[in-house]
Amino acid sequence: MYISPMRLTDSNIFTTFANEIEINTAFMQSVRHLTYLLLCLLFVSCGYTTRWHEAHATIAIADSLDQNGHTLYDDTAALQQAIHTLDNPFGRLFAHDQLGKAHYYMGRHLSLADQITQAAEHYIAADRAQICDPIYRGRINSCMAHICKQNESDSLALIFFERAHEAFLQSGKEWYYAHTLLDISEYNIYLHHFHTADSALHIAQSYQIDNYYSARYYETKGIYFYELQQFDSSLVYFKRGLPYWQYEEYRLYSYMKIMQVYLDMDSLAQALPYAESIVLNSDNPTFLVNAYYCLMQDANSKNDTKRLSQYSHARADAEKALRDYVSISAETVPKFIEYLSNPYPLRWVWILISTVIFLCLLLIVGITIYRRYSLSRLQVAHEEQLRIYDFNACLSDVRTKYPTPPRRWTNYMTLAKDVDSFLHDWLVALEQLPLSPRERIFCIYYMVYPQFSLVQIAKHINYAEKSIRTYKARVAAKLSCASAELRDYLANI
Repeated sequence: MYISPMRLTDSNIFTTFANEIEINTAFMQSVRHLTYLLLCLLFVSCGYTTRWHEAHATIAIADSLDQNGHTLYDDTAALQQAIHTLDNPFGRLFAHDQLGKAHYYMGRHLSLADQITQAAEHYIAADRAQICDPIYRGRINSCMAHICKQNESDSLALIFFERAHEAFLQSGKEWYYAHTLLDISEYNIYLHHFHTADSALHIAQSYQIDNYYSARYYETKGIYFYELQQFDSSLVYFKRGLPYWQYEEYRLYSYMKIMQVYLDMDSLAQALPYAESIVLNSDNPTFLVNAYYCLMQDANSKNDTKRLSQYSHARADAEKALRDYVSISAETVPKFIEYLSNPYPLRWVWILISTVIFLCLLLIVGITIYRRYSLSRLQVAHEEQLRIYDFNACLSDVRTKYPTPPRRWTNYMTLAKDVDSFLHDWLVALEQLPLSPRERIFCIYYMVYPQFSLVQIAKHINYAEKSIRTYKARVAAKLSCASAELRDYLANI
């Protein structure tokens, strides 16, 4: 009995099954290895998770003390541990608020301890963290501005005050916003940008917040007229603000400014009481340097060498303390300038890492899609091979029952009835093609008996042997395929 070559696809089917099993096995091994890795990471991260929660708890306590009690969280060791726990790529991405606040509170502690350089580094780190709450962003920039202010870096201080002003504007908190108006006005005055300063003061005048704000407003107005050399107006505003000060240190600053105005007006006698009050009540080196200068002028005018020597030595000590303080804060100015010029120096590293991660994810997705596509193609090929195998088996069954075509098959209806139980679906598809019954008979013979030559088929269907090739070509033309491709076309209908 003839065996069609198309039936030799059993080995291909088994090969396909083997390939599919091999791919699935490799995939399951990859999943198993990934699961082991994730479990190891989970066990390693258990200790880190505990420290993570402790860091969040520390910042929550510090926040509560700051917002409710207006006091600083005094456990600097806990703050440092929180920074150590959160200051990593994972913390900067998912806990940037807590990290920024930890740096901010640590900077506040260091500022109070006069460790200005270290405080500046924490303020920069806090600002770089970009806390979501604009109040904190404004506070951080205000702290950096005050460090610049202590170093008399007026232009740099103004930049940070303007940044704080923008943050407080976003917060909608009038108290903070109004005070930064005064800060911006003051430093525009020092830089002799009087028009800008006057505009800011005009806006600030519309706010009536509390006594502290009123005192600051009158003080800023006094500085404005002082820098314009309008001393009488300056004195009026400085003195108008004195009753509003609640803290002696702030009032002494106004005393110093009033003293300076009187000295510029050559009214030494009127300046003396303010100088004496400063010496008695303040240990601020800036205040003392100016106050001792006034007292030295008085002693010199009275030829009191003893007092002049005493005040000269005291002023020298104050100047030394001031120089030491300014030298400490001066180290921070280059850090702030560098920060403003390049806020995120390692951004290119993050971009590179992000790009690599993105490309890796893209590669993984591509591999996954390709694998699914390959499996889908294997599945389609497998189904196609099964279909061809079944179709060839049906053709073989017809040949088994009818090794030689019966004479009655010259009638299409009889032929179709005999082979319908074997090739029902294929016959239905064949009858949809634009072929005549005689042409369908030819197609059935052509498929069922591939061992027959065209001449043999012509004898069985009672067709001229010389014209059978032309007949086959005409059938192929009706089906829009080449004569050599007719068998494949019929197998796939």
